[in-house]
Amino acid sequence: MSELGGLEGLLAGKTAPGVFLWSIPGSTRRSDVVDAAKGAGWLPFWLAGQTVTDKDEFLEMCVESLEFPDWFGHNWDALADCLTDLTWATTMAGYLIVYAGWQALAQEDPESFATAMEIFKESVDLWRDTETPMAVLLPATGDEDFAPDLPRLS
Repeated sequence: MSELGGLEGLLAGKTAPGVFLWSIPGSTRRSDVVDAAKGAGWLPFWLAGQTVTDKDEFLEMCVESLEFPDWFGHNWDALADCLTDLTWATTMAGYLIVYAGWQALAQEDPESFATAMEIFKESVDLWRDTETPMAVLLPATGDEDFAPDLPRLS
């Protein structure tokens, strides 16, 4: 396994963009991920969701972490609109969203978590064949018995 658990291959275009459960070594730091993404020309966003347990908290986290514009409507449609627009967030190579602590929302509000995952998948699909693809990573330890049915990036 590489030092960043498959991230290098994704950033280099060797792995197709997608929404992935991401098996990373315990010694990996947030700064390592951000540095790798920036070094490859990708714009990284970090969603710190460890205490996010419902839709409203999730949307607020997205507003702050993804630096959404003032017109964001704080609903699922607005999230989809912003993730498929991103005109305020320019990048040369791609957009990387790391959703750390996703387990809190998945356990406490499974319906909102499923909706968020669907919006992430649709956004990734829209960006997939552009010059600036999007990928979403959900760091996982591997022992989550409630993990979503997503491919693993490892």
